[in-house]
This record gives sequence, C-alpha cells and structure tokens, in this order.
Amino acid sequence: MSSADEALDPSSFQYPIRILSDIHFGHPGCRVQGVQGLRPLLEGAGTAIFNGDTFEYKKLKMRPVIDQLRVDLEALCDEIGVRYVYVTGNHDSQLSANHYFDLEGGKVFLTHGDLLYDDVSPWSQLIDSIHEERDLVRAEFPQDYLDDLDLRLAAAKRIAFRSKVRKVGGRQGFIGRVRSVLWESWPPRRPVKILQTWARSHHIAHTLRDQFRPDAEFMIIGHTHRALVHRAGGKYVINTGAFLPISKAYLVELGNDELRVVECTPRSGSCKIGREVARFELRG
Repeated sequence: MSSADEALDPSSFQYPIRILSDIHFGHPGCRVQGVQGLRPLLEGAGTAIFNGDTFEYKKLKMRPVIDQLRVDLEALCDEIGVRYVYVTGNHDSQLSANHYFDLEGGKVFLTHGDLLYDDVSPWSQLIDSIHEERDLVRAEFPQDYLDDLDLRLAAAKRIAFRSKVRKVGGRQGFIGRVRSVLWESWPPRRPVKILQTWARSHHIAHTLRDQFRPDAEFMIIGHTHRALVHRAGGKYVINTGAFLPISKAYLVELGNDELRVVECTPRSGSCKIGREVARFELRG
C-alpha cells in the first residue's frame, strides 16, 4: 500500500518498478475495461508508479464510479503484492502529494508532463477557460515561478484543478471509443493543434530536464498521449503515451540496473506486455 497524502521517498520502492501513465479510468475512450485489465501489466512488479491521469477526477458526475475504480485498483495491487504509487496529472491533480520523483540515484526524472506548457494543455477544446485560470494563478505566484520546479508544478496543478472540464460521457467499450475519437477531432483545427504539440513536446521536455535536472539521463513523462523514446545530446525523453484511442501506451520497467521500455498491447479490454521498444543500462 501507499499513502496518497504523503510525499514518498523513492529509495523505499521495491523492484522491479513499472511505470504507466494516462490510463484515464472513467473516460469513455479508455481501452482498459476495468482494473483487472491491468493485471498482466502489474503482475511481477514490486512497485507500480501511476504517473498521472490515472483517473478522470475532473468529471464530478463520475466521482462515485471513479472512487470505486480507485478502490478496485488498490485492491488489485494489494492482492498481487504490488506497491502502488500515484503521481498527479492534470486530470487527477489532487490525487497525491507526489508531483515528481528522482529515481535511480538521479539518473531518471519522472513527472506527468503538465509542466511542459504554462497553459497545461494547449490542445484543449476549453483553452480559453484554461487561459483565464492561468492568468489568475499567475497573480498568486512570484513573477519567476516558471523557473522553479516546485512552483511551476504547483501552478500547473492549480490551473488544472480550477479549469472547466469537457462534458464527455456515454458508454464504455467500442461505442465509447468511437464517440471519443469523434469528439477529440472537433473542431477541425484541434487535430492540427495536437499534431503541432506532438511535434515539439519532447524538445520542450529535453530543455526542462536540462534546466531542472541537468544530471538526469532520462526524463519519463506522459500527458501528451504520444508514446515515444527520443534521444538528444546523449539523453532521453520517454513518453509513455496513453490508454486511449489512436494513442499507443508504453510501460517503463526499472530493475537489474536497466531501464526497459515495452509496448502495452490491448486485447479485449485488457492489456498485456508486448514487444520491447528500448533497453538501456543504468550502471555507473
């Protein structure tokens, strides 16, 4: 078990550590139908880090359902002997006291990714609302808050928590995924904005890693829903994607002085560990 109310010391995490993000339990497009669909990804882990947007907590009408999904997920982890750790995202910004972790002696920096942009989600259909909240939050922070990691993340969480949420509901499963794709594609300019974001997000991540964690060799994020492993200057940004239509999902495993990236392969509402995407040594 883990307490969501306490900032955790990662030196206490049991290996192997498996990292997932952007499951979006409660979203009609979620490709995992119930928490049991994660069992194949979690079995054999010592610690599971859910790196943000695990739950759709911004959808208030869904809160009872999502609360039960959280209970079920934690029960599954307890059953199979996996310690669960939550990192906040922009859809579950109040879920945990943990906004990032420095892992493997500082070689690996992990955070959800909502620190990339000062308006959190520039592709959002409700970007005007986000900008209103951003401008209000800016007045509550020092002028140079974006240059401080903790303040930058605190502001991102506050903006996300206060911003309006899209009214996306409906059935889960295939119908829900089709409706989700149609909804996410509207208005027509939105797919263009998403592609523009995908084209530059990993470059921004490299810049922020160099700014806030210059000694880290790897930065692990999610948030933008584009799964990738990108190398620049001998260092890497790994985006674990999302469990939503169109997106791929990656799992990162730390253990035996290695970092491994594998695909999460969906099948009938469940996901299993698929092909290996990359493997790196962490010695030295």
